[in-house]
Amino acid sequence: MTPTKICLILNMIPGVRYPQLTQLLNTLGTPEAILETPAEELCKIRTIGPQIAENIASWKSIVDLDKELESIYSAGANVTTIFDDDYPVALRNTPDAPIVLYSYGKWLPIDSERSISFIGTRMASSYGRICARTIARNLAEHHISIISGLALGIDTMGHEGALDAGGRTIAVIGSGLNHIFPKENLDLAHRIVDMGGAIVTEYPMNQPLKSKNLPRRNRIISNWGSATLFIETSIKSGALATVSLAKKQDKKIFCVPGSITGPASKGTHTLIRNGGILIRDAQDIIHDMNWSQYSTDDTTIPLSITSAQMADDAKSPLSEKEQTILSTIRRGYNNMDTLCNSLNLSTNDLAPILNKLQSEGSIVSDCEGFFFIDD
Repeated sequence: MTPTKICLILNMIPGVRYPQLTQLLNTLGTPEAILETPAEELCKIRTIGPQIAENIASWKSIVDLDKELESIYSAGANVTTIFDDDYPVALRNTPDAPIVLYSYGKWLPIDSERSISFIGTRMASSYGRICARTIARNLAEHHISIISGLALGIDTMGHEGALDAGGRTIAVIGSGLNHIFPKENLDLAHRIVDMGGAIVTEYPMNQPLKSKNLPRRNRIISNWGSATLFIETSIKSGALATVSLAKKQDKKIFCVPGSITGPASKGTHTLIRNGGILIRDAQDIIHDMNWSQYSTDDTTIPLSITSAQMADDAKSPLSEKEQTILSTIRRGYNNMDTLCNSLNLSTNDLAPILNKLQSEGSIVSDCEGFFFIDD
């Protein structure tokens, strides 16, 4: 049996994670020996109690390997194990690394070297959505990958912002690849893969989403990124559990401030008071991470040149829709909600146009998410 198949089996056995796998290999020597050792011998190994030992010894009654392999092949999914050379470096060096990663698409070394994990609420405000999408787009323009969880709200805006710039983004989900969730983001998932990114999970192909999976998904997101950015998290948010993971990895924690009266930002403000780094834009992150310049086609663009300045030479005439949006803002419909209602557009349709207008300097926004004409 191949090491890949053995890892697939172990990944589907309850109680077996990377720490247990490490102890098993240190004691037994090879992956093959793990499945051949009787329960009474397995339970003598540190971190392997009687229940896990019994689960491993009776794996054939727990795991349907043939069904899993058929699901993988029929879906055209990729399988990467902790033993493979192309396993993400950023995850390999963590104490609870996934034994197996299922994926559509691909990741690259830069995703471990220059990346930011985006964490935030699903119930994002207009301000939060604009911040997430704009910061992600500007980071992607500097060849920085965005790692997030494909959830609605901040996650979605992080992925969309990276795609707006033609950049890289990785979506880590808490279910199997045959159950991508939420369904509203299936199109986004396809676009992530089509543009060179990846959809990644440690869960078997047909595993539905379970709430208990989300903290484990978040550990992958946090561990994969070079630093973590929090945008709109409440005090009771599950996202705050990710903070301890980032601190254990000695990674920087960046925070976008919000309204002091808004409940969505209370958790983020708590992080700032406890040492999180307040950032105003992508340039703050790039500066603090010492990613002050990037090269493309042998041309180095210094940090002092903003995305708006870079866009000036290629600035195109305003489209009819852009002119309508500017006219609507002048009439006082100047935040995301009122603009969407007035123009009969969805947030996903309107946000990229507003981002473009901001990058070209046609409009500016304040910390509350209101837009103004930059005359």
